Amino acid sequence: MHSIFKIREEHTPQILGLLNSVTLGTNGAQYRHLDNSQRIKECDNPLFLSMERNKVTIGNVTFCRRGDDWYIRYFAMSPRLQSAAVKKSKSKKSNLLKRELNDFFQCTLDGQNDLGKVSSFYAYIDPNNEKSLWMSENFGFNTIGKIATQTFSRVKPKKSNRVQKIEDWHEVKELVNTNFENYNYFHSAQTEKPPFYVIKDENGDIIAFAKISISTWEIERLPGRLGGVLTRVIPYIPRLNKLVRLKTHTSVVPEAVMIKDNNPELLDDFFQGILHQEEKSLILWWVDENEKLYIDVKPRMKWGLLHKLVGVNNANVVQRSNCTSNSNHPFYTSGFDFI
Repeated sequence: MHSIFKIREEHTPQILGLLNSVTLGTNGAQYRHLDNSQRIKECDNPLFLSMERNKVTIGNVTFCRRGDDWYIRYFAMSPRLQSAAVKKSKSKKSNLLKRELNDFFQCTLDGQNDLGKVSSFYAYIDPNNEKSLWMSENFGFNTIGKIATQTFSRVKPKKSNRVQKIEDWHEVKELVNTNFENYNYFHSAQTEKPPFYVIKDENGDIIAFAKISISTWEIERLPGRLGGVLTRVIPYIPRLNKLVRLKTHTSVVPEAVMIKDNNPELLDDFFQGILHQEEKSLILWWVDENEKLYIDVKPRMKWGLLHKLVGVNNANVVQRSNCTSNSNHPFYTSGFDFI
């Protein structure tokens, strides 16, 4: 690659500084992750591909190498570089970034470097985000699935004595693997990290399960048609200002959600119990639109006030691979990948 590109297995302060400076989103929701300093340390088997000029990191792609499949955890460029790249792309002029990254993706898929066998690269992008679409369209990624961003909010979530918090992965490992091992892009590198929440029946069998993460954002604009207006008025609206705190917006993010018989009443009790124990008011659940649990409960749940205002927003699953997957299974969504 061109000398401006550097490959590392550990992040640098300059990479973290770039990530902290980036505001995500363009036409819809706009926000900044406030947990980057911790999340970057938690990346599973990371590889950092950076653009560096005069000892300043101006771009970075961070991969989580999950066997043969590499997840693109971060794709960040300095605002000036990003604007220039998008402008050049629209005018169909070649540029160094596009050429070098395309070569990197293809050479890695073809096994022409020493990075090991790779079958696919994949990522989640906001279809309303011009910058994300630019990445997808210019680097040969195809949309292969859709993820729903479902909110569940309660100003005063109800306590449930049935909801238990556990820390032992081995207690739930077989359950998770059995239920999700056939899902596309299933991996347990992040899922096996506690905490976990369960509800057990009178026989001690688990009838509800989720692993959770906690995310903290600074929100500049909410999603949806009224997102800009809502962002300005939220601080003055009772109840809503307890659900959304623009400067430090904290959410519970579940994954590997399992509910016996896909019972919506059980899911409501479970989610409210988790919120009560975590002392939070909002769940952000990223889930494949074709997930059977989600299909069954979606029309029968009372998702809460925030859902009524912003609805369900979608993310595209995009992939670059030398072969197209024909699997009909849902995509596994790790909460870590979205926060």
